[in-house]
Amino acid sequence: MLDSKTQNELKEKLLAEKERIEKNLAPNEAGRKGVDREYETNFPDIDRDQEENADEMEMYESNLATDETLKSELKKIGAALEAMEKMAYGICKNCNQEIPLERLLAYPQADTCLDCQK
Repeated sequence: MLDSKTQNELKEKLLAEKERIEKNLAPNEAGRKGVDREYETNFPDIDRDQEENADEMEMYESNLATDETLKSELKKIGAALEAMEKMAYGICKNCNQEIPLERLLAYPQADTCLDCQK
């Protein structure tokens, strides 16, 4: 079982990552999401160059995939924070063994040990 100091450090890491992801997913005042990702498309401008249209579609699809990955990580972080509240954090959901501290330090939202992840 994790000592309270280590668990608090991991909780801080989880909360910081949660805040970073939420900020990245939130639209800003320019109508775009995230810091560096553009989401606004000009699909109605069909008269443009086909290469520009293809580039725009590729960027749009890439951004959607990135969003899904970030949303998935956000769910894992929420589950880890909930497990902390229930005093079940750091226990593999498959084999019910403790997840090694090294794994939790590297990936605090881990819900399985490395053996079960394989």
